[in-house]
Amino acid sequence: MVSMSYVAWLADFMRVYGTEPAQLLHGTGVDGLDLADPAAGISDSQHIVLLRNAMRLSGDPTLGLEMGYNRHISTLDRFGFAMMCCENFREALRVGFECQRVVGRFSGRLLFLSAHEESDTAVIQIEVAPELGDLTRFAIEEILGNILASTRWITGHELPLRELRCAYPAPAHAEVYRKYFACPIRFDAPDQQLRFDAGFLDTPLPQASSHAARMYRQHCRALINRDVREHDELVGRIRELTVKAGGRGMPLDECAASLSLSARTLRRKLQERGLSYQQIIDEVRSGLARTQLLAPRSSVEAVATRLGFSEAASFSRAFKRWTGMSPRQFRARGDSLR
Repeated sequence: MVSMSYVAWLADFMRVYGTEPAQLLHGTGVDGLDLADPAAGISDSQHIVLLRNAMRLSGDPTLGLEMGYNRHISTLDRFGFAMMCCENFREALRVGFECQRVVGRFSGRLLFLSAHEESDTAVIQIEVAPELGDLTRFAIEEILGNILASTRWITGHELPLRELRCAYPAPAHAEVYRKYFACPIRFDAPDQQLRFDAGFLDTPLPQASSHAARMYRQHCRALINRDVREHDELVGRIRELTVKAGGRGMPLDECAASLSLSARTLRRKLQERGLSYQQIIDEVRSGLARTQLLAPRSSVEAVATRLGFSEAASFSRAFKRWTGMSPRQFRARGDSLR
């Protein structure tokens, strides 16, 4: 889940380009009211729509660098405070990598950060999932800019850079990189790395507090655990209710009421996980249909009726959409498809 505080920050940041929040949020399923809910969030798919909107509306090829470099550490919420309260920069990086799923961008899901030392050089390594596609360079530029900004906020000093290695060709705006990175820059490199003086790792942090660091780190871990737990519990409850209804499903508002949620909240929670209510219903119906079709003396018409379809033809079309084959083709292949 990408935190709503990040979305709200981006909506405010994009005003520099004359972009209104409604324009930025178009197609995401998020509206202006959602921006005021600090407990809310968006899914990775919604995040990608959001960033594509930002890129299109800004018309700025350097948007990723600008976003990363200008993002205040306070927008990182507990994660930012957990890093600021560490004893030194080394510990702050360790906390950052441990809790990077909380950051509210791609980190920990589609973009992964790690660090190691090579003699007197420290290396921050960036790995990118192929799912990012044409957003890869944008995401890398944004995280690179934010590493520089966060270092400045956390330590009060600039990161003593030695080299930036970019695993992509030099972009048209390559010269702008020199505004941010006062070091040699190598494009078409085998790895994506930000390299700096390893001695800086032991830089003490001015806001160091072992008690506060421990507290904020626990908060971050709780957020990560809750995200995983809520996904399992919420989706599991919806599946359970659907099975109890014989696979027929129920209107979203009725399901939400059974879960003591509003329809809006349920829809949002599913969107945060990249899911839709209908997707879960279809998964349950598909599973029940396959089980029932393999039962002896169970006709396609009977299965369609039990699952709430008005006619066998509409069930057959749905089943083919779910599985890629018709009910009769599925039956012909027998128990091996269970």
